[in-house]
This record gives sequence, structure tokens and C-alpha cells, in this order.
Amino acid sequence: MAHQIAITNGRAQYASTEREWHGLGQLMTRGATVEEWQKQAGMDYEVQRGFVRFATERGQAAEDMGKIDDKVVLFRSDNKKPLGVVSASYHVVQPAKVLEFFSEWADQGGLTIESAGVLFDGKRYFATAKLSDAVDLGYGNHRDKVTPYALLCTSADGSLATEVRWTGVRAVCNNTVQYARAGSAACHRTTHRSKFQPSEARKSVEAAHEEFGAFMEMARNLASIKVNAEKAQDLTLRLFRAGKKDDDAIRASAGYNRVLGLFGGDGKGSLLDTAFETGWGWLNAVTEYTDHHIRSQSEENRIASALWGQGDDLKQKALDLITVA
Repeated sequence: MAHQIAITNGRAQYASTEREWHGLGQLMTRGATVEEWQKQAGMDYEVQRGFVRFATERGQAAEDMGKIDDKVVLFRSDNKKPLGVVSASYHVVQPAKVLEFFSEWADQGGLTIESAGVLFDGKRYFATAKLSDAVDLGYGNHRDKVTPYALLCTSADGSLATEVRWTGVRAVCNNTVQYARAGSAACHRTTHRSKFQPSEARKSVEAAHEEFGAFMEMARNLASIKVNAEKAQDLTLRLFRAGKKDDDAIRASAGYNRVLGLFGGDGKGSLLDTAFETGWGWLNAVTEYTDHHIRSQSEENRIASALWGQGDDLKQKALDLITVA
């Protein structure tokens, strides 16, 4: 199964105002209630706790098994699937609470929920909300638009803290660029050792509007910086250079050549005035590669990597390289 979105009773646990992932999931209308989102995205279950027991001999009855007092197993209330063994003090943010986080603003018309879903059979879940309408870079042919989104994500297996941050999405190719890094006012992170405080996290969403303005100014500057083929090759070589990896091996790698191909005209929107042979175009070649082309065992793993893992790190490295180029 290439997409690997969580499937329960034959139903994809994903909903969006646009069918972004392989045509799967439920198509939502803007303005739907939080309760409707919870149901359609498959987030209307609870994460529950169970004892962790172990057998000390073959055929032992459950009541006679040993018990680990400082650990619990988290499992889904609907299908009873185990999610992870965590500390007994682990603070769970329930799937419903992820969507409810945006409900106050949504009710007031301050933002619109755009997508929500469940990954890794329920081990991770998330929701995104559009903070404002798309903004044009205002350069050249005026068709290159970026929309700011807030992302709230968490985990039920200890693999991810509860995070609120914003991400810019380039409309022409649906690429994402995270600009709310650790320490940024537009980024909030709570480990599961502490209770998630929505009121504190909401401040990061409110700060995102100001940071988005700074991001768009940076994007316009990048769109005015010319990057020829030689410069793009140098940037891409530095992007993939790590440890003892040989430069010739990097030049022969699929990732290196794919990024340069996307930059050279294969990428969506790569021939727009804002992107053709510019710093903005090279940055978006990297984000398109990371979000849509990077090798992965599954689409689910690619999505997780692009948002939280190695792919996210690669995008940040690209941003660092091009802004000091």
C-alpha cells in the first residue's frame, strides 16, 4: 500500500478540503464543524491506557503475569490496536483535542481548517488550518503564491512531542517550507512529560502572521537573486555533502540529479519568473524533491520525514544555504 494512511474498516483516516494524498480521504467543505472533521478524518476515537504485563513461564494466566508499574501501553478505543509503551506519567493529547485547538478561531472566522488525519495506525495525528489567503510574491508574472498554514501534531507512542508551528505552502506545487524553527515565536513545543497548554500554544499561531510577513520578504529577495546552473550545482553539492561522502558519489546520486532536474525546468512552477534560475526556484526544487520525490518505503514515511524528520532537516539546510549564498 503506497500511501499508508491509516485505514480503519476500509476507510482512510484523512480528510481535506482538497484530495491531496492519492485521492484518498474524505472531501470536506470549508466551514464544516469540528465534530464533522473529527468523524470524517477518523479522529473520533480516544487513546486509552492499559497495564503492561509479562509472562514469566509458558502458558501463564494473565492474572498471574508480572506487571510493570511505571509503564503503560496506549491503545485505540475503537479497534484496540496498541500504539506504544510509554511512561505512566505520559500526557496524552487526544485526537479530538487536536482539532478543537483550532475551533475558537474557526468559529470566529479567523482561520479555516484545511486537513486532518492519522498516520502510522494512530501513533501520530495532526490538523492544519489556513491562517490567511495566499500572498503573491509580487514579482514578474505574479502567479507564484504562498499560503500560511498552522500545523498541530502530536503522537501517542513517544515519537513526537506536541508541536504547533506554521508552514508556508507554495500553491503551484503544494511544496512546504517550514520557517518556524525552535525558539521562534511562531513555534510551540510541549514534551509529553508536561501537560499541553492550548492557551500558550495559541500565542505561536498569533505570532505566525508577523513571521509570515518576514518570510514573504525573504522569498521576494530570493526571487530576485540569480542562480545559474553552475551555482545550482554547487549549492546542491553542499546540500547533500555530509560526513565522508565523496563529491563524485554525490554528483552520481539520484537525489542530486533530481534536485537539479527540478530546478532546471522539471519542477512545478520552475519556469515562472520568480523561480527560473533564481534562489527561490532552487529552494523550491529542494522542497519539491523532499515532499514528493525523495526515496521512501512508503508515502506515509515520506510525509513524516518532510514534516518532522530528515526531509525537514534537508529543507532547513537548503534555506540556510540559499539565504547566505
